[in-house]
Amino acid sequence: MFLKTTIPAPKTLALLGALAALTATTTGCAGKTMRRLDPSKDDNLGGTLIDSADVMATSDMAAAEISKQLLASPRSDIVVAFSPVKNESVQPINTALLSDRIRDRVFAATAPRVKFLAREQLDEIMKEREGKRTGVFSGAGSKQLLGATHLLTGRIKSLSKKSEGDRADYFQLSFQLVDAEDSQIVWSNSWEFKKQGDSGVIYQ
Repeated sequence: MFLKTTIPAPKTLALLGALAALTATTTGCAGKTMRRLDPSKDDNLGGTLIDSADVMATSDMAAAEISKQLLASPRSDIVVAFSPVKNESVQPINTALLSDRIRDRVFAATAPRVKFLAREQLDEIMKEREGKRTGVFSGAGSKQLLGATHLLTGRIKSLSKKSEGDRADYFQLSFQLVDAEDSQIVWSNSWEFKKQGDSGVIYQ
């Protein structure tokens, strides 16, 4: 018995070869489209606005000073609430990148002596409390919501100029720890930087 062998036509062979080459090219490029970087270092893309290195450096310094201030206080009932950082700069930026990082580091350095409030989750907390008190959820409670003794606030400001495709941007990142009872500022500091470079870099 003889097996019948079908030989592909030249056009079919050419098409298969092209597909194989495309697959090899795509596979070869896939491993080169991403490389992991140190977010605390400047990258090679340039740009003059706030990037990860600025966020990390500023939040680390602010958190260290805030923690020192809180631990130096003779009070034993400190409760901190974080207000959203106000962005008054030219750059659209998620300011939680700063406030969350500062909160995490201050919490690690000062808890449990200092207490922290989750005001962003207040709506969910109120629903949970209501469900427990009406018997919808298990676990009855009688705790009062804590009030803050201190508020941590922040602000981002900038000054920019452009000329023939180049630009320079000056940023000031300011933070304050405020007494929530009498509005006294108990700690305040600012961090500044200025960058000059190509105005074509896009931040998202």
